[in-house]
Amino acid sequence: MYGRLVLIALVTGILAGCTNPGVAYREESAHTFRTNLVAETECVLAEAGGVLTLSNALELAHVRSLKLAQRDFEAKLAHINRASSFSAFLPTIGLSGMGMIAGGNADDLPYLGDLETSRLRARSASLIVAQPVFTPVAWVMFAESQYGVRIKDIVRERARQLLDVQVASLFYQSAVAERRVETAVRQLESARALTNRVTRLAAEGYATPADMARANARCILAETSLNAARDDAIASREELAGLLYLWPLATFKVSGESLLALPPLPEKRVEEWVWDGLVSRKDLAAGDQTLELRKAQVIEALAGFLPNVMLGGGGMSASIEDVSIRGWAGSLIGTWAIFEGFRTVQQYRAAKAARETEFKLQEERMTAVVISVADSWRQRRLVRQRVAAARAWAEAARLDYEAAERRQEDGQETLSSVLDKLAVSEEAETKLAESAYGEAMADILLRQAVGIEVIDMEEK
Repeated sequence: MYGRLVLIALVTGILAGCTNPGVAYREESAHTFRTNLVAETECVLAEAGGVLTLSNALELAHVRSLKLAQRDFEAKLAHINRASSFSAFLPTIGLSGMGMIAGGNADDLPYLGDLETSRLRARSASLIVAQPVFTPVAWVMFAESQYGVRIKDIVRERARQLLDVQVASLFYQSAVAERRVETAVRQLESARALTNRVTRLAAEGYATPADMARANARCILAETSLNAARDDAIASREELAGLLYLWPLATFKVSGESLLALPPLPEKRVEEWVWDGLVSRKDLAAGDQTLELRKAQVIEALAGFLPNVMLGGGGMSASIEDVSIRGWAGSLIGTWAIFEGFRTVQQYRAAKAARETEFKLQEERMTAVVISVADSWRQRRLVRQRVAAARAWAEAARLDYEAAERRQEDGQETLSSVLDKLAVSEEAETKLAESAYGEAMADILLRQAVGIEVIDMEEK
């Protein structure tokens, strides 16, 4: 009875474990995800004081971002594969045992004669040790696994550099969006000030209904611009939070000034930057390791023509009734595949073709680096020219506003005109700040093209 109850409970548990997860499961999973992520985000933002700098964002990305999960797994798997390949150099040890009871009679057994018994008992045990001595394919495969480890480690480092650029790009967008919100707030305040002024003038009979309508329309337009700027800021902040694996709906600010605090790049000619890129890029270093891997695969194919030698030995103990046999033995085993239907030859040809193709791919990658660095260098030069133009335009707009303000004090300029010039001046200042952020972003993109870290965390 007890056994039947256990069986029923076991079957019930198995069936319960095989049921499809439903709405309740999804709700529980969603609740756990939101609760944990909100709590982690609050801790991170509290530590940062509610304002993220670029260096903070990069550090968080290195620790929290899910973008590197696949690369981390591939790097760990490469290390595991190398450890597995090393086992080809180690001995293998095996134990075996057997016990047997046979029924019936046994006749004419050596040394035993006739056994008139209903049971015949036999036991055996053995220990076998094998040590590879000459296994060329295994040796080459271990060398290949070492190249695989280097390749995956380098690829992960390159993925981290690309992640840094993604973080910097979203950080730049958030900083620009926040600056636009600040400008939109000031423009709305100016529009409301104008509306209040026109309302007072209309009450005294110095403003027409058309003036009131224009003032209200200007105020509505400013509110719309502010709402649009806030939505843009929220959207860019949500993308940045998602990349850092923070709760996307969390409220925080970014420090645009930290973009401007990046260490300046040295002044070099485009040819010098191109050379730095050809030397420093991680993907080219991974390509070098891949070329060596292809060469090792050619050697592996050649090793298929060679013999394999293995040293073995072990001990054995066996007994049948009262007769025991004990001893040990050693062996030297050699195998050599003389002909396998040209399979080895075809493997060698395929390995050579793969090596030649990889060499061409590496040259193509180097050409792409040259083009990328040169393009980034030109874009940086253009952005710097735009910064100079934005600075000159902001200065002109500021002087125009100050002159209009003096004329308004003398009664020679309307308040509406002064506020218009103020809006132009504020927009020019915003454009100047955006262009300064853009210059920093252009530096980051040139760093990425060359293979330089955005921020060297070890020197930070």
